Amino acid sequence: MTGIKKIIVFFILIAVTTLLSIFCSTKEPVQNLQVKTAFEKELETLQGIIDRELLPAVEKKREAQIQQSFLDARKQYKKIEYYMEYFFPTTSVLVNGAPIDEIELGENLVEQPTGFQVMEELIYEILNQQNREALLNEVRKMQLNLQRTARYNAQYEITDAQVFDAVRLEILRITSLGITGFDTPTALQSLPEAASALQGIKTIVLIYKGNDRLDKMLDDAITYIQRSPDFNSFNRLDFITRHLQPISKGIDQLRQDQLIDMVSGGSAMTDDAISLFQKNALNINKFVGNYTEYISKEKVNLGKLLFNSTMLSNGGNKSCASCHHESKAFTDGLVTPISIQKDGSGKTITLLRNTPTLTYAGFQRGFFYDLKAGTLEDQALDVVHNKHEMDGSLEQASSRINQKQSFNDAFISAFGSKNATANPWKIQHALSSYIRSLAPFSSRLDKYMQGDHRQLNEEEKMGFNLFMGKAKCGSCHFAPLFNGTQSPLFNKSEAEVLGVPAKPDTANAEIDKDQGRFTLNPYPQYKYAFKTTTLRNVSKTAPYMHNGAYTTLEQVLDFYNRGGGAGIGIKLDNQTLSPDPLNLTKQEIKNIIAFLKTLDDN
Repeated sequence: MTGIKKIIVFFILIAVTTLLSIFCSTKEPVQNLQVKTAFEKELETLQGIIDRELLPAVEKKREAQIQQSFLDARKQYKKIEYYMEYFFPTTSVLVNGAPIDEIELGENLVEQPTGFQVMEELIYEILNQQNREALLNEVRKMQLNLQRTARYNAQYEITDAQVFDAVRLEILRITSLGITGFDTPTALQSLPEAASALQGIKTIVLIYKGNDRLDKMLDDAITYIQRSPDFNSFNRLDFITRHLQPISKGIDQLRQDQLIDMVSGGSAMTDDAISLFQKNALNINKFVGNYTEYISKEKVNLGKLLFNSTMLSNGGNKSCASCHHESKAFTDGLVTPISIQKDGSGKTITLLRNTPTLTYAGFQRGFFYDLKAGTLEDQALDVVHNKHEMDGSLEQASSRINQKQSFNDAFISAFGSKNATANPWKIQHALSSYIRSLAPFSSRLDKYMQGDHRQLNEEEKMGFNLFMGKAKCGSCHFAPLFNGTQSPLFNKSEAEVLGVPAKPDTANAEIDKDQGRFTLNPYPQYKYAFKTTTLRNVSKTAPYMHNGAYTTLEQVLDFYNRGGGAGIGIKLDNQTLSPDPLNLTKQEIKNIIAFLKTLDDN
């Protein structure tokens, strides 16, 4: 190679190296790092609002500024809620958890709430000296929690798959909680905050180069909220079906276009679910302890056989089906059930609590009205052995069952030939598997949400909007299960203190003598607390409440409309239901009941 050629080659190499250096230095960071950086900037903005606006306003006792800076901080938090809830769930509880004590029963520990929802109660009450000091303390705790989040995030690594899963869950969170007033019950700012949450999601779409159509869908959803800001009259059904569900579908398509895999998240939703109401949105196997408890068709068949058999009771005269009638959505239609025993004089004994529906019972994290059982298997054990319910013994029942060939064949089918012998655990598990199967999600509301808009009439649609809005039913009976298991994670089943009377008497009401969770765990917070049960199939499960006090849905709605126990003269310091009247009209109550009937399975 001549000297001139060598020089030319040298300069070409220099040029290529320079161009590569320029390209590498100007290339955008990978998308997940851009998301992390965007979060850091939004977190800094939130910290600025807390440090430079809310804190000085509280210190200087400027009432108007306190409220405005608080609302600004809440909206800013909603922009990063998807990230906080997913990557820092423990801290998110400290920042925006429910304003109720958290009780760790195993550790005998009571943790007092902190964060935005506690602040809201203080700000929207009369700001006396005591409240002002408590608010100042909350602001300072918020500063520390946000500083901790910033430190953690600096060390945290996230993936693209996790980002899309976080966004997916945030859309579902907006659907079930974000537009119901769940975490802003006093200020009622859930609609503008939902718009802020969607703005945060839009940031992700832009980072991942979403198409113009998806970008417009988000803009349209935000505009829809801005044009209909009234909490009571907002059309939530329209917003969910015309905006949130299509957005969720569009974001999932963006994930696929980017060749980003799904991640196995911590939610009980199936990993590919993009709507709370789609078929098989929930994975029943995520509500059990481990893979040995997974459901199967054979276990369900065996469980149904056992459920309808009297062999579980020692007297051979009672089955599970004796108190759980399929035609009544697996309730018995009684105020409270009748004991299998008689009293000393031979009279019938009635039990303490109403028979609950078994439909959708598998989608809970606690069982019985007092949540005393942690699994359906534990519940089955308790019921069979209870002297007033079945007065049985699973050991003795196992012996009887093992003598029946028809049962032997069913056990072989369910558990395999090597495990054909019945024993207490297999009986419990088979019964539980059958109960877990009692969740067809076949109601008219399900079909409407899946696209068949002929299923609901105008009265029923108005009822849904009232249920999820003005009446605040949806802030305790969470969609899509309409029980106390909060979506989209479904990791805890709630109990509430309502102040239910002993009798349907609004003039001389007295609290029912049953003290609920307090009987087993004597914390003051648990006195008269009962599990929030599902409203699916509710038109078939009268009478209502833990004691069967109300015989009609009209009576139940009247109780809530008055403000629960507080509204009928029952004084409870720990009532968790808001004591404020809902001011529902007779027509609105009628609309809500019409909607509730759309939750019946067909």
